[in-house]
Amino acid sequence: MTMRTAAVLTNPAYTVPSVPDAPPGGVAWLRASVARFSEGGPHERRRALAMAELARIDPRTLLERASTGAAGPVEVLAEALDLPADVAADVAVVARSYQPHTPITEAADRAVRRLVRACGGVADEATASRIGLLVQACDSTKTLVANLAAGRTDAPVPLTRRIAPDGALVEVDLSEAPFGLGAHACPGQAHALALASGLLRSAVGGCPVDPGHTRS
Repeated sequence: MTMRTAAVLTNPAYTVPSVPDAPPGGVAWLRASVARFSEGGPHERRRALAMAELARIDPRTLLERASTGAAGPVEVLAEALDLPADVAADVAVVARSYQPHTPITEAADRAVRRLVRACGGVADEATASRIGLLVQACDSTKTLVANLAAGRTDAPVPLTRRIAPDGALVEVDLSEAPFGLGAHACPGQAHALALASGLLRSAVGGCPVDPGHTRS
């Protein structure tokens, strides 16, 4: 069942699909340690970690770096997070297994372990937060660039999922809120738009995107 955005995303009775706890070292651990798939106190704590990482990155810096055409969205964001740009290959592998409804591959588990090492070797929530930011920027930013290049304001991720009070899985249409609403709204909207604007400028000679032109 697909539902419209605001009625679900702003209603705390609709929760993100839960994921089981997992030992450090793979995709299951990453899912269980990020704000994206948590609620309540753990979500607030993990979201604060993600927002703190984003707060130290000026979106204008991302735009300028992406505008050079020398790197993709994950490489640019990784460098801003003081990580090597070559983590992008592992991030792309993890992204294919990140969502709870997707299968976890051995390659993705190995990629997570390498990303943990790149982040300092400690598999804690702060490390998971950094990896999660990169993973969530991977495919969605490329889609955002394609949409903007075509003159569209489509959501880079068209649907999200919630669990209704009766336990039913609900698919939520994000066309009216490309970056979400409520407690799980994307904290990196300005950063995503900056990256997309820079990449678009590099690819097609376009002008930077005015965030006001994207619905939220």
